Amino acid sequence: REVNMPRLSEELLEKYAKHKFHLIKEETVWLIGSISKAKNEFYEVESILQMRHGKLCGLCSADGLRAKEEFSEHEWQLLQDIALRKLQSYECVLVLDVDGYIGKETKEELELFESIGKVVYHLSSLAA
Repeated sequence: REVNMPRLSEELLEKYAKHKFHLIKEETVWLIGSISKAKNEFYEVESILQMRHGKLCGLCSADGLRAKEEFSEHEWQLLQDIALRKLQSYECVLVLDVDGYIGKETKEELELFESIGKVVYHLSSLAA
């Protein structure tokens, strides 16, 4: 990207043109998904939801998203535990299920969210 190019470039908006983000009525959206499969989508979808749709977005850890491999197993588990506590204050969750993939940690977060009766969206369904 060139310096001073808008984050919501035509190229980025075209990539998500088929996604019906307007269907997400809740104000607070927790983003979950596989860091290895959806790393770019975390950044891109967060920007679109916040700047185009006025949503308040959250995720487990920006540092974890940036460099999961730098965390010890213990540190990563601490982040997961914190994420499970944080996500309870969000109204809905958006699963970034790139290529239909939902990993083990994402499934655990999703199960907790569903067990407390929160609304769940899937990125793949918003593109249908």
